[in-house]
Amino acid sequence: MEIDTEIFESFMKTVTERLTRQEKMIQMLVDDLNERNKDGKLYIRGERMYDSIELQKTLLMGKRTLQRYRTSGQLPYIKLRRTCYYRESDVVRLLEEDGKYFDQRAKDRFLTSVKIEKADSFGNR
Repeated sequence: MEIDTEIFESFMKTVTERLTRQEKMIQMLVDDLNERNKDGKLYIRGERMYDSIELQKTLLMGKRTLQRYRTSGQLPYIKLRRTCYYRESDVVRLLEEDGKYFDQRAKDRFLTSVKIEKADSFGNR
């Protein structure tokens, strides 16, 4: 079986373009991951991100409970460098929808801290 040189070169050009595009996207993610606030908090595209351990401690939940929310699709996540990260907006939405399953004090503390951080970032603009 012979492959036409012209078809092969066209195919390789397409593959190379796609790989270059993916490389740029990965670099953007890495740059976003490296964007950290002065107090060590992670932000991706301007939104606060929480890792699994931080979320477990803040919301007083076990790692299996957090995993259940991930696998059921109730709590979307991003996995970078073998660590799961959760968007603040997704966590707030989960607390508002399924809030009765969380410790009330932990839930209130989390939602209050989100409001305070938003007010602080708004005041610093």
